[in-house]
Amino acid sequence: MQDLLGQDEVEWVALVGPDALPIDFTPKSKVVEAAVSMWFGLDSLLEDVPVRMLLRTSEALMLAHRVDENRLLLIQSGVGANVGALRSVLENAAGRIVDLA
Repeated sequence: MQDLLGQDEVEWVALVGPDALPIDFTPKSKVVEAAVSMWFGLDSLLEDVPVRMLLRTSEALMLAHRVDENRLLLIQSGVGANVGALRSVLENAAGRIVDLA
């Protein structure tokens, strides 16, 4: 997860489990726990389980990439971040996590 955190403008990274709780996240912050809860609320509104999702506000970006049926990677970055690059590193990281299982 440190390689994701090292990307331009990435503020935090979380690996989220099936119970909508972070398995691990860095840096440690209550904001991450709140964001994970909000993200699962959005995820539950959809009819299908998306492989990836993007949420953009005027102040931040949040991107998620599903690792498998039970886990996802979630990051928050500044609005100036390169979305394509972030999606690519998220996909690569998710693949590495699957390979570890």
